[in-house]
Amino acid sequence: MLDYSEIIPGRLWVGAYVCAGEVPELKQIGITTVFSMQTDEDLRHFGIPPEELTRAYARAGIEYQRQPTPDFDREALARNLPETVSRIENALADPRMRLYLHCTAGAIRSATAAAGYLIRSRGISAYEACAFLTSRRNCDPTFDILESYELALSGASHE
Repeated sequence: MLDYSEIIPGRLWVGAYVCAGEVPELKQIGITTVFSMQTDEDLRHFGIPPEELTRAYARAGIEYQRQPTPDFDREALARNLPETVSRIENALADPRMRLYLHCTAGAIRSATAAAGYLIRSRGISAYEACAFLTSRRNCDPTFDILESYELALSGASHE
């Protein structure tokens, strides 16, 4: 049984890692795209063969995207956040898309990316995005990285 939370009803879920045998559960809830922040090292640690996972998504007709970001690497998370948010935004541009965003536990990396998406797409503050996420999932988005991201976005919009 997958551990996930619906963040934006009918659009965005944040959760823990997926094994090939759990892909049908994602299909059952209508997921069209999976976006993984796990690294190859994360997959190896949990004994998940990447090619098996890729085949399971293909069989289910689920698009599979990755933005490998090492766990507990704040610099990598901050560096990858703008591209990750952009890719989430692109995946959700089509109103029919339903995105499952995950890292290993669905607590830090994917929660931070989901909060970044909310900051960019809804124009809310890092504080509001973190509060929104934590009201829907037991997670710990990285506030200071999100605050820097929010400042970068506001600076870019004033230029």
